[in-house]
Amino acid sequence: MRSTTLLAMAVPALAALDLLENLPDTGLDTSSWIVGQAPSINGLVDANDFQMAAKNTLSPQNYAYYRTAALDEIGYNANILDWAKLKLNGYSFTDVSNSNIKTSILGYTFNAPFFIAPAAQAGLASGGAESNLAAAAGQAGILYVPSISSTQSLETIAAAGSPGQVMFHQEYIWSDTNRLQDELTRMENAGYKAIFLTVDNTGVNGIRNRYQRYSPGGDAGHSADFTIEALNKLRSMTSLPIVPKGVKTAHDVKLCADLGFPAVYISNHGGRVVDLTPTAVEVLLDVHRLYPEVFGQIEIYADGGVRRASHILTLLSLGVTAVGLGRSPMYANVYGQQGVSKLISILTQELTTTMALMGQADINGFRGNVSYVSPPSKPHR
Repeated sequence: MRSTTLLAMAVPALAALDLLENLPDTGLDTSSWIVGQAPSINGLVDANDFQMAAKNTLSPQNYAYYRTAALDEIGYNANILDWAKLKLNGYSFTDVSNSNIKTSILGYTFNAPFFIAPAAQAGLASGGAESNLAAAAGQAGILYVPSISSTQSLETIAAAGSPGQVMFHQEYIWSDTNRLQDELTRMENAGYKAIFLTVDNTGVNGIRNRYQRYSPGGDAGHSADFTIEALNKLRSMTSLPIVPKGVKTAHDVKLCADLGFPAVYISNHGGRVVDLTPTAVEVLLDVHRLYPEVFGQIEIYADGGVRRASHILTLLSLGVTAVGLGRSPMYANVYGQQGVSKLISILTQELTTTMALMGQADINGFRGNVSYVSPPSKPHR
């Protein structure tokens, strides 16, 4: 346990902040940081470092916008902390000389099994906003899925990508169906290849006290009448494949498979909608227990507190096709495209290194191979 007194002596500006974030102590030295200025990117070596750099750099209001979660933030903290309940198993006496982390998502090939997930208002971190994320993803050959609540227009973001770059886009079920149809049509025309449809934020936003101290929030404009019939109506409004995002129970994973969706996205929205919701690992364990056949029927994506290659490999071993990164790219965007690119590079190096040390250099050898994970003795019910 780190000493508050010692930290306060060493880094008075950030000691209390550091202790509030539930991040691992990997030796990050903040003693030379100046509050309100971005510290040197050269000293940042993992995804958690980018969060502390963003907290040091952004205004308290803008940092709170990214960091906030619902009510007591227990769901948010579970996303960050529950990895410690698991164990990864490695195997010896194997050939790991040829590394492969290429991943197919809805038939499109990407250079890594992780992607930049939808997150709103990238412009709070950088003037380059979402264009930085699109450019970094294109350069690295990974998937980027912009939020419909982006700072920039969906057309501007699409234009910021590399030639031939594949991007999907996020959407909500708006109560204004004219707006919904217009946005879906614009996404098709701009070249996006699929829709991540957020289904866990109906009617209103979650109550997020951390950000409520700066802004009262309000009506989200989302439809509160979101039934299976409404979902099927939306499917007729676009030719793009739709992936329901924000599924939090094994029952709804099974339902999405039975309804014929090509994929489903397990997520508790970073703990921002309803507190006390299960983590992606807990939902996946329930799917294995109740509906194991689903893993052969539908692609599954997941996110929530993913900061390390070990987190990515855990989710892949539990049957996930690809893993989303939510807040981390937004924090890295404090440094613009350079920061996002460095974050991607860090995770890629962690991934290939951890895979080799676990005795499996091909990412396909992990996907769905539960022998790599020792789960908690009592799975979530």
